[in-house]
Amino acid sequence: MDANAGAFLPERGFVMRNRIDIDSKHSRAIVQEVGERLRAFLQEEPEPPESLRTQIDRLRELEEQSPSIMPAAEPWDKRRR
Repeated sequence: MDANAGAFLPERGFVMRNRIDIDSKHSRAIVQEVGERLRAFLQEEPEPPESLRTQIDRLRELEEQSPSIMPAAEPWDKRRR
């Protein structure tokens, strides 16, 4: 972090040394631009190849058919509620 960027004061929070006041219109534009760049950066990964999707689907089918190793335990989704 730049030594001139600011300081954290427990009684006042983060204090900018070289503060720049901007109006709400520009503030919203900056927030929107940051959001758009984050969305582009964090885009979902492309669909996996068909062969991989087939294997994942098959694994899910087998998982549903197999007996539980802890029959008395509650399903995970019920415990989280």
